[in-house]
Amino acid sequence: MPLSAAVIWSNGPAGSPTQPDKQEIREWGTWVESTIQAFTSSGGLLYETRADLYADLAHDANAFAWVLGDPVAANNGVYQKIDDSGAGYWRRAGDLPFSFIIATDSGAGTPDAIKATSPIPISASALVVLKVSQANISSPVTVSFNDGTPVTIKTNSGNDIAPAGVVPDMVLFGFLDGANYRLISDQVSSAIVAEAEGFAADAEAFRDQAADYAALALNDKVLNTFAGNGTTTVFTLSVPPGSRANTDINVDGVYQLKSSYTVSGTTLTFSEAPPGDGVNFNIEVSMGGKIDVGTPGSETVNADKIDGSDITAIRTKLSVYSKAQVDSLVAVTGGLAGKLYGLAGSQNTFDALNDMDFAAGEAASSGANPVIMALAATLTKRSDAVWAVGNNNGAMDTGTKPTSTWLYWYLIMRPDTGVVDVCCSASATAPSIGTNIPAAYTKYRYIRATLLDSGGNIVPDSQNDDEILWVTNRQDFNSTLGTTASLITLSVPAGRKMTAIIEPHHNTVSSGQLFRLSSPDQADVAVDNETAFNAGGIAGGATLMNVTAGQQRYRTNTSRQIRGRASVASAHLTISTIGYIDPRGRI
Repeated sequence: MPLSAAVIWSNGPAGSPTQPDKQEIREWGTWVESTIQAFTSSGGLLYETRADLYADLAHDANAFAWVLGDPVAANNGVYQKIDDSGAGYWRRAGDLPFSFIIATDSGAGTPDAIKATSPIPISASALVVLKVSQANISSPVTVSFNDGTPVTIKTNSGNDIAPAGVVPDMVLFGFLDGANYRLISDQVSSAIVAEAEGFAADAEAFRDQAADYAALALNDKVLNTFAGNGTTTVFTLSVPPGSRANTDINVDGVYQLKSSYTVSGTTLTFSEAPPGDGVNFNIEVSMGGKIDVGTPGSETVNADKIDGSDITAIRTKLSVYSKAQVDSLVAVTGGLAGKLYGLAGSQNTFDALNDMDFAAGEAASSGANPVIMALAATLTKRSDAVWAVGNNNGAMDTGTKPTSTWLYWYLIMRPDTGVVDVCCSASATAPSIGTNIPAAYTKYRYIRATLLDSGGNIVPDSQNDDEILWVTNRQDFNSTLGTTASLITLSVPAGRKMTAIIEPHHNTVSSGQLFRLSSPDQADVAVDNETAFNAGGIAGGATLMNVTAGQQRYRTNTSRQIRGRASVASAHLTISTIGYIDPRGRI
C-alpha cells in the first residue's frame, strides 16, 4: 500500500512548504484507481456493518466489497472474498480510499472532551479535518469521533494542548495515531506564550522570596514597600515575619503603632486604609523573619538516641509508663526481671466457654534482655479462633483449639512498634511465633493457664492475683494408698511447678490409719504419728465415718503431682483440688 495522502501532501514550515513527490503521487493514484476498478468490476458491493458482509458468502473469489457504517471504526474498510462462492471468508484488504474526512463538533461535548461526528468512519489512513466549537479550559483535551473511544489531542511535536490552546472556529488538521489525534496544524501560540509568561512570573517571585529568606539567614532585615491609595487595607508581604512584634511600619515617614495593624502569615492588614495616590510607594515595612526550630515528631525518639548511661535514671524517675514506646524500647535493667502487675484473666460473659478477658497491667518479658510490656486496657481474646491483633479477635498461636488439656496464655509484644497483645498456646513454655503471630512479636511472658474439657470448653475458675480457685472443686483422687510412696496427679497446670490447694478426706471404720502428703521436692519420710501429724495426716477410728484434714497446700512437680503414703496397706483416701497458686514466672 502506498503512502497516504496526508503524508504525501503534508504541510511544512510557512517559509518552506513541503513539495509532494510526483512518484509518490503516481503510486497513490494508481492504488486508488485499482481499488475503485476492483470495486466497480465486482458489482459495487456495499455493506453497512462487517457482520452483514460476513453473513454473505455468495460471491466469487477475489470479489471486493466496502463496509461503510460499522460502529467499530476498525471494521470499516475494503474487503476481498477468499475462496469460491458460498464458501471461504472475507479478508480486510485496506482502509476506505478517502484521502481526508471532515468531522463536525456540534458542541455536544465539553471544552476539554470534544464529541465530533463524521459521515464517513474515521480511519488512521485519512486526514481528519475538525472545526472546534469552543475553547478548551484545561489540559489535556480529548476528542471522541462518532461516540467512539476518546483519543487525546496532541500537538505536532507530541505535547498536550495548553489551556486555551484551541479557540472557537479553529480548524484542526490531524490523523489518528494510536490513542492520540496528532495534529498537522498546531495550537494557538498565544496560549503557549501566556503559559510561559506565567512560569516566568512565578520564577521571578520565587527568586525574590529566596533573596528575602537569604537576607533573614544573614540576620538582616527584609524591606517591603507598597503604594497606599486610601482604600486598600490588606497587603501581602514577601515572607512571613512570624508576629506583629517583628515588624516596623512607616507611612509617609510616620511610624505606625502596632495596634493599628495585624499580621497573619504573609498577610498585613491595617485597621484603616493608608493614604496615597496608589502610584508612589509610601508604605515601608521593615521586618525580621520567623526561624523554624526543628523538633522531633511525636514518639520518634527511640532508645538508640538515648545515652545508655541515662537509661537507668530515666526508668527510676518514671512513676507511670504513659507511652508504650517508652516501655518497649528502653531495656529493663537489674531488679525488674520477673516483674508482673495486674493482667488477671476471667471468662468473658458473652462467650464464657471460649473467650477470656485480661485486665490492664504490665510485665517484664521472659528470657534475656527483658523489656516492660504494658497492656493499657482490658483485652478480650478468643481461644476458638486464630490469633489476630486487637480486642475481640482470635488468640490461638498455631493450629486449632485442643480438648481435654491445658491452654496457656501469654502477653506478647513487638518491640519495633510497641504493640502489646495476648495469645494462647498448647505449649507451657513459649508461644509459637511466626505462624499466626508475626515474627516481629519477639517478646512474651506467661500470665495464665485455663483447663479445657473434652469439648474444648474453658472450665470455670476464679482468679485473685496469683491464686486460682475452681468454681467447683475437682475430685482428683479416690483410691487407696500403701506404705510405699506413690504420686498423685492434681488439677493444676502442667509444665510448671504450682502450689496446689487441696482438701484430703478419709473414709473408714478402722483405727490406726495415718497418711502423709508431701511435695516431690521433699524427702520421702515413713508415716508415723509424728510425721503424719506434722504433714496434716488423717487419723481414723471405729466411730469416724468421714474425716477431713482441712485445707492444705503442697508444691507440685511439673507433671502436676504430689506424693502420698499411708501407715498401713490399702488405706482409702479422697483428695479434692480447690485450686492452686500460680507464680506466673515471678523470680
